[in-house]
Amino acid sequence: MARTFQQHHQRQTRSLDGVWDFITDPDKRGEAEGWASRFPSGGRKIVVPSCWNNEIGIYDYIGAAWYRTTFNLAETGNIRLVFEGVLHHADVYIDGTHAGYHFGGFTGFDFVVPQLAAGTHELVVRVDSTVDWQTLPTDVADWHSYGGIMRPVQLQVLPDVYIDQFRIDYRLEGDAADVTLQVKLNSLSSEASSVDVRVAAEGLALAAEGVSVPAGGSSTVALNGRLEGVRRWDVDSPELYTFTAMAGRDDYIDRTGFRTIEVQGRDVLLNGRKLYLQGVNRHEEHPDWGFAFPPKLMLKDIDILKDLGCNIVRGSHYPQSQFWIDLLDEHGLLLWSEIPMWGCFMSLETLASPLFIERGVHMLKEMITRDYHHPSIIFWGAHNEIDTRSQEAVELTKAFVGTIRELDATRPVTYATMHPVEDIVLSYFDVIGINKYYGWYEGNVSGFKGMLEKFFEQAERQGSGGKPVIMSEFGAAGIFGDAGWEPRLFSEDYQADVVTQALRIFRDDPRICGTLIWHFADIRVDVRSDRGYFRDRARSFNNKGLLNEYRKPKLAYRLVREIYRGER
Repeated sequence: MARTFQQHHQRQTRSLDGVWDFITDPDKRGEAEGWASRFPSGGRKIVVPSCWNNEIGIYDYIGAAWYRTTFNLAETGNIRLVFEGVLHHADVYIDGTHAGYHFGGFTGFDFVVPQLAAGTHELVVRVDSTVDWQTLPTDVADWHSYGGIMRPVQLQVLPDVYIDQFRIDYRLEGDAADVTLQVKLNSLSSEASSVDVRVAAEGLALAAEGVSVPAGGSSTVALNGRLEGVRRWDVDSPELYTFTAMAGRDDYIDRTGFRTIEVQGRDVLLNGRKLYLQGVNRHEEHPDWGFAFPPKLMLKDIDILKDLGCNIVRGSHYPQSQFWIDLLDEHGLLLWSEIPMWGCFMSLETLASPLFIERGVHMLKEMITRDYHHPSIIFWGAHNEIDTRSQEAVELTKAFVGTIRELDATRPVTYATMHPVEDIVLSYFDVIGINKYYGWYEGNVSGFKGMLEKFFEQAERQGSGGKPVIMSEFGAAGIFGDAGWEPRLFSEDYQADVVTQALRIFRDDPRICGTLIWHFADIRVDVRSDRGYFRDRARSFNNKGLLNEYRKPKLAYRLVREIYRGER
């Protein structure tokens, strides 16, 4: 289930989710031995979507693996295979022929195959979860290195002229919206075509007659209209509008909500109203499902976030599933969305790598193109905890922020720094996030006060002193059930004490416009016996969650709930 609503009525669409054949390839023999057309015996069955590291016997497996399933076409036609997320390298084969390659585990991709013959066809996917110093994420990241086809797979049957992209832009004036709709049409025909394009939404109907599409080419048509009496999307009233685009024998359905986001001085404004942002960082992860997070648990997480008193969640540290973002749209929760750019141990060589920068730019393009219409997304995040004291970080920041602004001028751009008092990229961003862990990795909680004074002095020197600042990560580990008479390290008491003290400091500081606690629920991390990273992760989990990994509340949850739901 890729979305919470149906995106096509005319276009034939079916799910390929289910039980596939599966075999690991630790020696990477599969390509040389032709497994794409001669799938080997000796494997097992695996459910798609899922992460293989949740299966018995391959808990720690990192490397290549092969998947196989079949599908049937009643008649010859154009097909489009849609993958919502594959960790991290994917080579797709149809009947032994290579359809294409994609890198990047958290954004979707598709391949179109024209005029595939009627009958039964074999779909094989080679997946490689290997990461290195030039991948995003790199080989050192503070979450488990899962592999697999972790999000839904769809088969679509396309007409000769189909809708490839659909973009909704608008400008709000009071309760009216000037709407611009762009519909990109692709042709798989050997002849030029002419199709009528129509777009309908509540209170709006636009059309373009006889749009010409060259043989094997594409055309983009722009439609403009005005929508009166707009009900604005807000955290208190998540109003959504459904747009249906039709072109010949094809259709494309998407949703958006009308709202404004502005940065004004130190404040973030939603629909002209100042927001104090209070939320958590959330990994889309569970010990039983990995990153293949089930919709039922997404709904439970929504209920927990609302109960906690959150109005925002940060998608740490990668683009979240479309289903999850649809739920945020529907429930009026805000989202900070970012790519898997976790840089705490990242080298300057990596930051300067042309391949690394190219991959990051590509991921930003995929994320923003996919999620552009979601009203819940108010920030695009460029990177997290890289060495922002360096010139390498400046050059990478220019490339990433430039890409974001080129694709979307409507949302503020942010990032999270772990070097706030030495950071030299502050001026490139609209909103600044600070990650600091006084009371856990350094000193005691009172250290936040001195750090903030030094940060604002540094920001003033860079001409960025008046920007909105969010405490984007802070917290402490607390192991569920470990309680006592005193706040000991790793106890629930200690975690609750650190988090609540920090919240009081931040909420009393008028220069801070929001807090995002690290983090929502405990997550599995990549602790290995052959390297020294993350040795403070008891149980092989990052235990800083306000909930444990099974969504059981700790003491910190109950105390944060009182603060978040109380008066500021």
